[in-house]
Amino acid sequence: MSTVEYELGKHPGPPELERVEVDPITMRVLGGAFHAIAKEMSGVLFRMSYSSIIRESEDLGAGIFDALGRELCESDSTPMHIGSLPWYIRGFMRHLEGKIVEGDVIIHNHPYYGASHSPDIAVAVPIFWEGELQGFAAVTAHVLDVGGSFPGINADAFDMYAEAKIYDGLRWYQAGELNEDLDRMVFDNVRTATMNRGDMNAMMAACQLGRDRMLRLYERYGVDTVMSAAYDWMDYSEAMLREQIRALPDGEYTAPTGWLDDDARNRDVRLRIETKVIVDGDEITIDLTGSNAEVPTGYNVPYEGSLLVGAYYAVRTILLDEVTFPEHVPQNDGVFRPVKVIAPKGTIYNPTFPRACFSRFCQVQRVVDNTILALADALPEGVTAGNSAGIHFCAYSGFSEEMGEYWLYLEVNEGAYGGRHGKDAMDSVDNLMANTRNNPIEELDLRFPIRCDQYELRPEPAAPGRWRGGIGIIRRNRFLVDGVYSCEGDRQTDPPRGIFGGWDGLVASCRKNPDTAQQEILPAKVTGVPFAAGEFIEFREPNAAGYGDPLDRPPGDVREDVLDDFTTIALARDAYGVVFADERTLEIDAAATEALRGELRNSRSVTSLTDYFAAELPPSTKPVSIAGNAEFGMT
Repeated sequence: MSTVEYELGKHPGPPELERVEVDPITMRVLGGAFHAIAKEMSGVLFRMSYSSIIRESEDLGAGIFDALGRELCESDSTPMHIGSLPWYIRGFMRHLEGKIVEGDVIIHNHPYYGASHSPDIAVAVPIFWEGELQGFAAVTAHVLDVGGSFPGINADAFDMYAEAKIYDGLRWYQAGELNEDLDRMVFDNVRTATMNRGDMNAMMAACQLGRDRMLRLYERYGVDTVMSAAYDWMDYSEAMLREQIRALPDGEYTAPTGWLDDDARNRDVRLRIETKVIVDGDEITIDLTGSNAEVPTGYNVPYEGSLLVGAYYAVRTILLDEVTFPEHVPQNDGVFRPVKVIAPKGTIYNPTFPRACFSRFCQVQRVVDNTILALADALPEGVTAGNSAGIHFCAYSGFSEEMGEYWLYLEVNEGAYGGRHGKDAMDSVDNLMANTRNNPIEELDLRFPIRCDQYELRPEPAAPGRWRGGIGIIRRNRFLVDGVYSCEGDRQTDPPRGIFGGWDGLVASCRKNPDTAQQEILPAKVTGVPFAAGEFIEFREPNAAGYGDPLDRPPGDVREDVLDDFTTIALARDAYGVVFADERTLEIDAAATEALRGELRNSRSVTSLTDYFAAELPPSTKPVSIAGNAEFGMT
């Protein structure tokens, strides 16, 4: 079946199993068992894996699925993988249906047949009971290298074949026997064979554990009871989400037009994002019509494995928040059913084969962020202001003669959440679809020829609002040996958007050898930039946006912000209208504050932190950076 014939986004429909009645106690027990299996699978994976992107950042997904890919359960890990595995399974079943036997281990990463992108390899193990295929235990995780043109990250790739080695539903093991020729092909064609093999063996072990746990449930409760309970839980999750959608006013809600920096090759040509959210009864549609045409690089988005997943996550996280929602709603196929996505073919959100689509994360982040912004008027107390909604996903690499293969370090740099009703935002945290753990500096120092010179909140203040936006990070990493750097990132031109009068946030930046004579401004997306020993990179991740008018923030809270370095005396005056009678003691001049706030309400020239710092970013040279520069003769 060619990509022309393959119908994107086709759901398998309602289950055909003639269900048996399951009592409420057994339902709860089995529901807990499903969730526990998924969590145990993910625990095996991140504890056994070799690479830090899985072991430390937990960039993975794990779960149990029926024979057509319907999700029974999935781990509480990176949201980017929630809902992608059903599409992987549908993708490889198009040519493996009826051919799978017990003991098979299947690998798959084809981005036009369900994969979230080619580095996210899925490993799937079939679950048989009395000779009949009941489903799959499956995991997906980001492996370090997939054999593209540059180590680790390939934002500027010619086509899909240039970005990675593609595994389209291949049987790594057949009936329990290793396919040795395939095994050599997979691991002889990547730069990090040892790490990839360790990670993929961990993935297989996680799947085998999931299979064995399901077989124990079949043995104890019977396969009909187990699967009936699973399908009943799907119906329950679907009903709960539809109920929340139905509570929204019907209508069309449009986010402000968003802009991506560039496509990693054609600089200064921004890419358009249009997002409309349509609520119709108990269904919700995210319509991206009007978004940019596909691009000739790897900066396109796989429709099934990434875009649909982003839509599922956006709707679920807004309407079924696990902290605020009064009941537990399991993650399963039912959550996907009421959510539709429109993305015209030939756009960045639905590219045409064989366009490369390696670097797709920031675009999906912006869809989620725009969906939240679009629903702000309908759910003012259930949304945030604009989030950083972008990452600098970096690859640092070089060749180790001692090991005889490449060393490769992947790092996801976090931003911040936007302000929310009743609360200031969270600082320095991965947000929305990313939600990966940060990589400890100790991991970097112990395992790689890189040193972290600086890692802290960036020096600029938070975006003003009745509730302030979060502050992103500043990080500096220095090569100790000659190496190569690649990155997929964004948000260096279009700041996070404030809502209800809050200020827009602060864009990201990336500099090579900052605050030295060798300083060079880098775009967010680069491929294969050489670094000499001693040279270093600096990231400043976006400060997210404010929620509500900053003139409504109590002056005492603004004073505390100044004391805690969340804002400055100047910004307290210019944005919050707070005047200090004594800038040493920060005693507030109440009369002057009231008068200034009256003036600012009638005339405000700046409502964006990016515009406020348009002239120049403040320097951030720390003693360790100075020492490192001296060590390597940099001035």
